[in-house]
Amino acid sequence: MLRGRFGDTSKRPYLEGRLYIPRLSLWSDISFLVDTGADSTVLMPADGIKMGIDYGSLTRSNIPAVGIGGQSFNYTEEAWAVFSDPDRALYCYYLDLDILNPIPELMDAPSLLGRVVLNRWVMHYSLTDGSLTFDVVTADRTIPLPLSGET
Repeated sequence: MLRGRFGDTSKRPYLEGRLYIPRLSLWSDISFLVDTGADSTVLMPADGIKMGIDYGSLTRSNIPAVGIGGQSFNYTEEAWAVFSDPDRALYCYYLDLDILNPIPELMDAPSLLGRVVLNRWVMHYSLTDGSLTFDVVTADRTIPLPLSGET
């Protein structure tokens, strides 16, 4: 079971994961906003800069992204998103990651974990109880972890 959290002040749902972009040989831990309204998983500028992305090396997507801010053309890179159930396994998802341009209006926005991953889980969400968990139904790759005490 994956365990998320609610933001201290915003109460938004978050899940920690690791993002790896093979073509760029970059990886970083990301605090994803769980967004059931997002079709895809989106890397926002603050996280992209933290990862060290060279935006000049990216190719614009020809498919427009539409969100609350309107329509934009972003970048797309193949990536792996990895989530850890420390008692069981690492769950890995191969995806087309949308990378947004580093513009000032987006610098405070969190990266989004969209339905491309969320549709493969069962989510249990209770702000009242402070409980946000995910039961993994499928993953592209599952890496079992040793049980506590095993080496």
